[in-house]
Amino acid sequence: MKTVFTNSEIFHVFNEQRQEIGRTSNRNIYFENNKIYSYGYHYLLGEFIDENTIVINNNGYSHTTSKHIMQLSNATRDKKQFFTRQVDPKKALMYLENWVNKLPRATKSKDFYLSEIDYTLKKYFEFLEYTNKDISISDKETHEKIIALKDSFYNNLENLEQEIKEQQKRQKEKEKQSIKENLIKWKRNEINYFKNTTGTDYLRLRNDFIETSQSVKIPISEGKRLLNLIENKSILGQRVDNRFIVKSFDTILKVGCHNIDIKEINYIKNLI
Repeated sequence: MKTVFTNSEIFHVFNEQRQEIGRTSNRNIYFENNKIYSYGYHYLLGEFIDENTIVINNNGYSHTTSKHIMQLSNATRDKKQFFTRQVDPKKALMYLENWVNKLPRATKSKDFYLSEIDYTLKKYFEFLEYTNKDISISDKETHEKIIALKDSFYNNLENLEQEIKEQQKRQKEKEKQSIKENLIKWKRNEINYFKNTTGTDYLRLRNDFIETSQSVKIPISEGKRLLNLIENKSILGQRVDNRFIVKSFDTILKVGCHNIDIKEINYIKNLI
């Protein structure tokens, strides 16, 4: 069983939950059972609380840890995700109070604060309901402050719901345009990575590999084998590069957390 992976691979292997251990060659990232760590046991990067739900620790501030958080978030996007800043009472309250205090003076940042407060409150209470978790005695006072903040926030802002919807619409349009521009650059190998929130993954040829927009690579020879299986309609259940299992395929090829459109598959087919 393979246990040493690249930085981009290890998060996808962890997401599959098919083996108990794995690490990168430099040992900066490793997982044991349902937990994955960044730079040692002192920083629990993520933990599956059941087979379909993960809690991601986004309290890291270093550049590298922030990158690990982003990679884990992308690799587990087919699962239900919660983040520490939204489910830990003390962390959630700290961020909520900071945004609420800045809101009255905000101009250009107002949309951001509204959206973050709304999202954090919803995820905080969703997590409590989802896990049926009791509030500890030490967190009781903090929890009551969050309830009071929630009531004040939603009761005192006129037309809040509509304002949040409009802000989210603007943000989606902005992200859509950014993805469109960066995808072109990525396909041309001008950039190594771009933030993709569409839920659909893209493919490119780079050196002797086929690479996904989540930075997973397979040899061209493996790509040709998979294309042959697709043409023979025998791709379901197959392993990709002996790592990830093909879950389904109609117009979208679902492999691990990847969702690859048939257009991307045909794009690569024409190149190789």
